[in-house]
Amino acid sequence: MEQLQTYIAKAMAGAIPYLGAFLGIFNYVLFPDKAILTSACAVGALIILDIMTKYVALSHQAGGYMKAVRNCSISSNKLWEGTRIKLYSYLVVAILVGLSYRVVQLEQLSVFLASVVYSILFLREAQSVLENLCDAGADFKWLLRWTKNKQDQIFDQEGIAEEDDNNETI
Repeated sequence: MEQLQTYIAKAMAGAIPYLGAFLGIFNYVLFPDKAILTSACAVGALIILDIMTKYVALSHQAGGYMKAVRNCSISSNKLWEGTRIKLYSYLVVAILVGLSYRVVQLEQLSVFLASVVYSILFLREAQSVLENLCDAGADFKWLLRWTKNKQDQIFDQEGIAEEDDNNETI
């Protein structure tokens, strides 16, 4: 047992500087301003809520958690596929937003850009959470309509064309 502890201590001693360097670069690129970190954490929290509410909705639709697992409505492979794509795409967007802070000379312009991007991501995730709750039987259709209206207002103000499910510009 003592040999195992010594081995792990030696392995970690070599890995800690690399881990520190990786985390430093990660923070430098993704979170150059405190406002960006706060926004990213809010979107991250909504991603977790989205996953949790999806499980609740699938369980409700199947008549219980165990029934949903038995009929494969809830599957770790299905969950991972959707989550993986979302995480990769959000990570790329976060890197682009963080790097824009380093490229653009006006810091406030970069923070404004980040605010717009994270606001849109936040509204998308909030809509997904509300849709999952509606599928689970909650009566939040009025709030879902309100978030969609707010999203449309932001898109109109920023001149962003919304895409439907077939990736066709509306």
